[in-house]
Amino acid sequence: MGEPSEKTVKQLFALSGNSCAYPRCSFPIVEKTGTVTGEIYHIRASHPGGPRFDASQAEEERHALANLLLLCRHHHKLIDSEPDLYNVDALTEMKSNHESVAGRAESQQDGFYAKVLLNGFRRISVTNSSGNVAINSPGVMQAQTINVRPLRKKSPPASPIPGTIGADRDASRYVQHLINRYNEYASSDRTRKTRFSYGALSGNIEAIFGVQWRLLSLERANEVFEYVQGRIAKTRRARMNKGKGYPAFSAYEEFLAKYGH
Repeated sequence: MGEPSEKTVKQLFALSGNSCAYPRCSFPIVEKTGTVTGEIYHIRASHPGGPRFDASQAEEERHALANLLLLCRHHHKLIDSEPDLYNVDALTEMKSNHESVAGRAESQQDGFYAKVLLNGFRRISVTNSSGNVAINSPGVMQAQTINVRPLRKKSPPASPIPGTIGADRDASRYVQHLINRYNEYASSDRTRKTRFSYGALSGNIEAIFGVQWRLLSLERANEVFEYVQGRIAKTRRARMNKGKGYPAFSAYEEFLAKYGH
């Protein structure tokens, strides 16, 4: 079994904002004392038999940034225990929402935390064929019988409100695409005098429209599109691209033609 690169984990840690990706979880990945309480988590499992494992996924994709989360140990176990509830779409949405709000630019010390997180990842080895689990131990404890308590009854996942942007797959994906593009362009501006915040734009949208963009009526989607497009166009990188004849973003129709179903 391979593993993520140190560069990838460093970027993942910065995008996590040093906090668990589970909604409203306040546990840090690394405490102020330096204790590492978070863990690297694969959306599509890193090994056969793991939750949401995809045999068609290339090894490089399996350990790429898009397939990784940072979670506290409690939510790592919780999500593993409910693979149907926490499917690929749900975890991908969780990752996108968390990183758009909590993410920040990389710092030099992130490299140290990446090394520590990778050390923790290597400590746990699961051998699917034998059923044995070895955790940082010179020996292996084996058992012929394992008693498993029944899981609590699953609660249905909350559905987006009908008629909102969040309930429209194409519109919500396009807004997130624009937000990601803005964050990419704005965070790369080395002339900034203030620290860049990946969650600021989502907060600005909420302040202007009075509610989170996913809860806005679908009829107002074009207003949100135009606002975020305008913010992108004002970035230094977008202005430079415009001077070279490169578009800063895809129009909604172009986005659907390329990524829609």
